[in-house]
Amino acid sequence: MSRNTLVISLLVGVAAISAACRKAPVAPPASMVGRWEGHAEVAVNWCKAQELPLALTIGEDGAVAGKVGDATLKNGRVYPNPGGARHGLTLQTKYVIEAALDGPLVASEGIKRDEICIPVEVDKDGKLAGAFLTSGTEYGGKETRVFSAGLRPLTKVSPR
Repeated sequence: MSRNTLVISLLVGVAAISAACRKAPVAPPASMVGRWEGHAEVAVNWCKAQELPLALTIGEDGAVAGKVGDATLKNGRVYPNPGGARHGLTLQTKYVIEAALDGPLVASEGIKRDEICIPVEVDKDGKLAGAFLTSGTEYGGKETRVFSAGLRPLTKVSPR
């Protein structure tokens, strides 16, 4: 998927995702529980980084810990996505992860955001697919704009 296509797709889903990220937490399905690692392709054109590393640990109770880029997730939880899953549109997943961010998202560029929403779902290949959007504004500079990226499907790893 090209960077421009990814940007357009993610921007279209901003409103739907922000609404989805304010629901009661749930226990995730067993297939989501565990440690996931991989990368996300940066969708915004004002960030020099092309991708960010991700590491998520999803607990049976729906608690989520980990890192996105240089930021650490705080108080992460799994929530149902009220929009439900639709084939072919990554943003319409069954679940979303919502968390506060501690530290900069991209330290080398001074990009820091307070919150993140990650619509996710385990795909047919057993990988965690989705995207993410941060808190921020629709317009402005890199100091305030929503940061978005599409997950290259994350792989489940054995506990360390």
